[in-house]
Amino acid sequence: MQADPPRAEPTAVGSRTTAGVVVIGNEVLSAKVADANGPQILNSLANLGVRVGELAVVADDVDRIASVVADFSRRFSFVITTGGVGPTHDDCTWKAVSQAFAAPMVFRAELAEQLREFVGADLTPEQQRLAHLPLDAQIVPVIGRWPLFRMRNVYVLPGVPALVAKNLKQIEILCREQGVCGPTLATAYFTVDEWLAVAHIDAVVAAHSDVEIGSYPVFDAPDYRLRLTFEHLDAQRVQAAVDAIVQAIGIAQWVRTQWGRSP
Repeated sequence: MQADPPRAEPTAVGSRTTAGVVVIGNEVLSAKVADANGPQILNSLANLGVRVGELAVVADDVDRIASVVADFSRRFSFVITTGGVGPTHDDCTWKAVSQAFAAPMVFRAELAEQLREFVGADLTPEQQRLAHLPLDAQIVPVIGRWPLFRMRNVYVLPGVPALVAKNLKQIEILCREQGVCGPTLATAYFTVDEWLAVAHIDAVVAAHSDVEIGSYPVFDAPDYRLRLTFEHLDAQRVQAAVDAIVQAIGIAQWVRTQWGRSP
């Protein structure tokens, strides 16, 4: 079944599509497994221009996962979960999503067939657990053998990083088809130390309060000591804020301004 694009906020000036991210697994919280999925999800969403409002790392607890998913679904344009969708005892994400939306779990014959092709043999009773989804959950084909799953505005991704990467590519396609657009980003670099520029930064932040401004001291770069970022959907507002900070700190301390994200 073809999935609808993610529910998104209007992309007019002053508004941005938002997302919540849920990383699921006791193994992450106990440091048995280093989380590779959270960073790649954040990077993918940043490249799309989606503002991530919150990232939660949650244990394999049905009630807790359900609570976070329901909360994020209400607060953000869409949600991405990763982990907990296998056939073993600690894979409880689908049960939690089912609970979050009060939707019964049902057997999906078409998914069972895809899984049979995935494993190359008939499914065991244990493997057939993977073919149960909440009622109305959507299955979106992706390049490769593992599909993308969506329940309302929640995308449910596996925990294997390579499969997550393929699912993220499909989410990116869906977002771009809907016209999700990100803000203009500029990064200005200065030779001055941050603590010497605080008054100037505060003044520009106050004068350009609608622009999201970030200040980051740098200690290991050969040519700059301060990095300032500026984000807004209106490029002219970003330009005005950048011009203001360069004038305030001084052109002699300005190194360069980079537009867009680093490669």
